[in-house]
Amino acid sequence: MRRGLLQALAFLCVVSLSLTLPAVSSRAGDQLTMMLIPLKSPSTMYRNFLPLKRYLEERLETSIEMKVARKSSDIVKHLERGDADLAFVCPTLYCVAFSRVPIVPLARLSINGVSEYRSVLLVREDSPVNKTADLLDRTFVYGRYHCPGSGLLPRIMLQRVGLTDEDFLEVVRLGSDESAITAVMARMFDATGVPEMAARPYIGKGLRVLRYSNPIPQYLFVARASLGSEFIERLKQALLSVNGREDRSAILGGIEGADGLSEARDMDYDIVRVLMKNVTGEKAVIPERRRSIKFVVEPVSFEPDVFRRLTPLMSHLSRVTGVHFQLLIPESLKEFREMQKTGRGDLFLQNRHLYAGAAKDSGLEFVGTLRYDLPGGERGLIITHSEGDVRTPRDLRGRRVGITSFYSDAGYLAQRALLQKLGVGAERVGFVPLGTFEEVIMQVYRGAVDAGFVSLSSLRSMEDDIERARLRVLAETAPLPPPVIAAKKGMDSGLLERIRAGLLDFMETDGRGGETAPRGRR
Repeated sequence: MRRGLLQALAFLCVVSLSLTLPAVSSRAGDQLTMMLIPLKSPSTMYRNFLPLKRYLEERLETSIEMKVARKSSDIVKHLERGDADLAFVCPTLYCVAFSRVPIVPLARLSINGVSEYRSVLLVREDSPVNKTADLLDRTFVYGRYHCPGSGLLPRIMLQRVGLTDEDFLEVVRLGSDESAITAVMARMFDATGVPEMAARPYIGKGLRVLRYSNPIPQYLFVARASLGSEFIERLKQALLSVNGREDRSAILGGIEGADGLSEARDMDYDIVRVLMKNVTGEKAVIPERRRSIKFVVEPVSFEPDVFRRLTPLMSHLSRVTGVHFQLLIPESLKEFREMQKTGRGDLFLQNRHLYAGAAKDSGLEFVGTLRYDLPGGERGLIITHSEGDVRTPRDLRGRRVGITSFYSDAGYLAQRALLQKLGVGAERVGFVPLGTFEEVIMQVYRGAVDAGFVSLSSLRSMEDDIERARLRVLAETAPLPPPVIAAKKGMDSGLLERIRAGLLDFMETDGRGGETAPRGRR
C-alpha cells in the first residue's frame, strides 16, 4: 500500500509539472512553423522563402511548415498562442511582438552587404517643392503604410519639420509602394515616401529625392523563447551559416533581394522604438536591461536625432566597460531635473548651467565633457524670418521669441546674456518655450514667432529640410563651453575610471573634442 501511495504521488508531481512548465515543443525531428509577414501575395512569399526553408530543414534535421499571415498583426497572435515557432517580421512588428511575447531575435537581412535600410521622400523632377518643409498644404500619398519604410520613416521625416497628416490638403493610403509612386508621377499627388530600394528605378526618370531618412535595422527572423536557448542558438547559427555558402544568392535572393544575414540583437532595434514612440505613440518602450547604466540626456533636440548621434558612444562605452549603457531622453526638462534629484539615472549629459545647479543640489560628480566638432565651436544664434521686420536685436522688444526652455544654454541663456550686453533687457521680450531647437526653427520659418534662440549645430542640421535663405541670423554668441557628463552620487569609482578612459578613447578615435576629470579626481 505504501508503494502504491508513492506511485500515486509521483504521478501527481509529473502531471503538476506538465501543467506549470512552459511548453518546449520544437526540437530536431519535430515540425517547426514559420510565419511570414505578408509583403507580397502568399504564392510569391512561398516561392521566395522556399530555398531558405529547405536549407534550414537540412541543417536542423527538422521539417518546417511555412504560413503567410493574413495581416501583419496576426503574427503576434500566433506567437502568443504558440502556433508559430519562427517568424519573419519587419522592425516595427518585432518591437511590438517583443513587448508582448517572449521572443528572441535571430538574424536580420543584409541587402547589398548592408543590414540597415532607409527611405526617401519623392517628388516629381519638375516639382516646385525643394525642401521637406515646403510640403505644407500639398498632397501626399502613402504606399505600404504599415511597413516602416513606407509609413514610419516618411512620417518621422515629416514630423521633424512639424508636419502631420492634418497639414496636407489631401492624404491617401494606397497599400502599394508602386501605386504610390505611379500616383505621384501621374500628378495625382505632390509627394510620397517609400523605401529607397523601391524608389531607385524611378529616380532621375520622372522623380527626384526630396529627403533621405536615417537608416534603421533590416527585417529579421525571430524565435519563440520557449524553444529553449540551446535550440535557438542552433537556429541562429543555421541562419548565419548561409553567409558561407557559394549559393547564398540562390537561397536568399528572392527575399527582398537579400544577399546575406547578420546577427540581430534586441538593442539594435531601440532606434525603431524611439521612432514609434515619437510618431505613433506605440507603447514599444525601450526595455530596461539588467545591469545597465542609464545615460540621461537634456531634452533640447528632436529625440530620434539625439538617439542616432549618441548611440555610437553608448556602444563604445558598453564595449570598453563591459556594462550595457542605455540612452534615455526624458519628455521634458522638468522630468530630466527630477531624474537627477531622485537618482533615477546614472550619468547625465547637460549644459554647464544645469550641471552647476545639479552638482550643488544633487551631488553630481564631474566625469567629462563631450563636444561635436564645429568650425569655431558651438554657438548660440538669434534668428528671424528673412522677410520679417525684425532687423536688429533691439527690434526684439515686445516681440514673441521662441526658445527651447529657460534652462537651455544655446537655446536661451547664452542669447539672453548677449542681449544684456547689447542693452536689450530680457524682461521686455515675450519668450515662448517650445521644447526643441527644431520646433523653434520651424516656428520662426513659418512666421508663428518673430524670432528664435537656437544653436548653430541645430540650424545646420535642418539644411536639408528648409530653404536656408528664408532665415536671417541677427546675432551669434561667443563659442559655448561643451556639455558636461556627470555621474550620480556614489557611483563605483572603478567603473567611473573605465568610463573616463572610454570617453577619452572615443573622442580621440571619433574626432570629438572634450575632456575628462583627471584620474583620482572625486
